Amino acid sequence: MEIKPFHLNGVGLVHGGALFTLADFAFAAAANSHEEVAVAINASISYLKGVKAGTLYAEAEEISNNRKISIYSIKVTNEAGQLIAMFQGLAYKRGN
Repeated sequence: MEIKPFHLNGVGLVHGGALFTLADFAFAAAANSHEEVAVAINASISYLKGVKAGTLYAEAEEISNNRKISIYSIKVTNEAGQLIAMFQGLAYKRGN
């Protein structure tokens, strides 16, 4: 996500909602990558570093994938590889 002025909050840093949305999108892509509909049942995020400009990346890692529940960890980093936020998501598999 290339940071634009509309991503910034009142103190000039990327808004937490923008970071959450980026991480949530990566979570959704990963959770639905098994050709089975999966929906979030829990998600949380920790903001670790403020950022004002540049490009942000979200990378999802599947931690556990069981019959009905899967767990993902998503790292949000900047172009220098610095960790900006950590997101954890729990998905319920509804099936096709």
